[in-house]
Order: sequence, then structure tokens, then C-alpha cells
Amino acid sequence: MAIWGADVNQLKTLGTKLQAGSQEIDKQRSLLTKVLDSTQWMGPDAQKFRNEWNGEHVAALTRVSQALQQASQQANRNATEQESASR
Repeated sequence: MAIWGADVNQLKTLGTKLQAGSQEIDKQRSLLTKVLDSTQWMGPDAQKFRNEWNGEHVAALTRVSQALQQASQQANRNATEQESASR
């Protein structure tokens, strides 16, 4: 018979690290947007880059951040369930 389960402390650590990763992506996205907004750059290349940044790139970073947040919540839920099942 196989035993299924997880190390609760490791799952909690994973949840914490995933949350931290999400927050770091949010922080970097915000910082890079501020730097881009304050960069003196004119012309069609600048406008194209800003449009891509504010459209595609910000959206992609937001999706990654949200995925990490969801994974963090799932890891923490799994840790709680594991604790309950182990009692």
C-alpha cells in the first residue's frame, strides 16, 4: 500500500515563495512602467514600444503574477488539508 501526502512545512514554504514571486513580479512591473514613463523617448519606435509594453507585456506579467498567487493559495490549501488529514 502506498502512502500519499506531503510535508506540510515544505508546502507552506512553497506557498510563501510563490507569494513572494508574485509580489516581486508586481513590483518589477510597476518599477519598469515608471522608468519607461519617465524616459524621454519620442517617435514611432517609442510609441510602438510603449504600446507593446502597456498592452502585451504588462498583461503577460500580470497573468504570471496571478498564476503564482493562485499556486500559492493552492499550496497553502493543500498544506491545511494535509494537516487535517494527518490528525
